[in-house]
Amino acid sequence: MTDNARLLVPTGDLTIFEVEEFKKSLLTLFQNEGLVSLDLSRVGRVDTAAVQLLWAAKKEGRMFVAGISEVLQATFNQLGFLEPLSE
Repeated sequence: MTDNARLLVPTGDLTIFEVEEFKKSLLTLFQNEGLVSLDLSRVGRVDTAAVQLLWAAKKEGRMFVAGISEVLQATFNQLGFLEPLSE
């Protein structure tokens, strides 16, 4: 994690096993006013549980996402999420 309250940098995998803690971290992140950032550069893989959570967070309309690897983007595309995750 980082000391910046507006930035979340998860590490490792984001699967159903980690999604509860990831959700708590996202909720804390969105307690901040204005634009918040999510850096996925340290995420190894995601599953549908994490992808659903990411797209729910996108609906807030104030999240910038960086560090999406080709592997993660391919997973998003395979699951039918073709639009950009960032606003």
